[in-house]
Amino acid sequence: MLVDIHCHLDHSRFSKDLDKVIERCRKSECVAVTSGVNTGTNKLALELGKKYKDVVKVSLGLYPIDALKKEIDSGDFPRTIEVVDIDKELEFIKRNKDKIIAVGEAGLDFHWDINHKEEQKENFLKVIELVEKIKKPLIVHSRKAEREAIEMLESSNVKNILMHCFSGRMNLVKRCISNGYNFSIPPIVVRVPQFKLLVKEVPITQLFSETDSPYLSPIKGKRNEPINVKFVIDEVSKIKNMDKIEVEKNVFMNFQKIFLKNSK
Repeated sequence: MLVDIHCHLDHSRFSKDLDKVIERCRKSECVAVTSGVNTGTNKLALELGKKYKDVVKVSLGLYPIDALKKEIDSGDFPRTIEVVDIDKELEFIKRNKDKIIAVGEAGLDFHWDINHKEEQKENFLKVIELVEKIKKPLIVHSRKAEREAIEMLESSNVKNILMHCFSGRMNLVKRCISNGYNFSIPPIVVRVPQFKLLVKEVPITQLFSETDSPYLSPIKGKRNEPINVKFVIDEVSKIKNMDKIEVEKNVFMNFQKIFLKNSK
């Protein structure tokens, strides 16, 4: 079975043909974890998990707020933005903990927002504290803030951590590996050397496949979707000199170990 550990099926780019996208997942035996990022998308994620429960699993998150606004303003992130009450949203996630398999995505983003670093850290700390209480895996966004995110995670009691689309230096990759953190690899691994190096360095027991759909497509300019994790499996098999079926089995076992056992 294929696993897309991180995607955004609530996205407007799926509004016209989501049923077909889900059916392609179903035919390919692909599980897709759709991740919320704010109040509106968290609610949508839960609705999708209920509607397509045989295919879609859910994680509820809290994206760095000002970074999300800038992404939307840039035109590259066409979602609605609304004022988020951090504490209220975290309480919403807590109330729905039995309907989700993870918290995230959440973290720090110093690419889109360098003016609210301390505020971002305060909010991420609140997310970490929630995760410690409800004991769910945490899907971490850490763009241009990898070191700071790692330092905060190391100061916590969170054990099951997934570094989503990690772009930090190799010394930080090794630090995460040593800490027992996991990494998810997007389909752009087929054309981005940095992710190839990441695959080479990270043990197969700490690797996941993701798409971050509709972004990070293996084919530039095309919308991404969950079944494209097959490109990740193919590339990992080449880089690690493993049979594709073995890679697929290992990723699914990682999924069972880290996420499914914590979904009850």
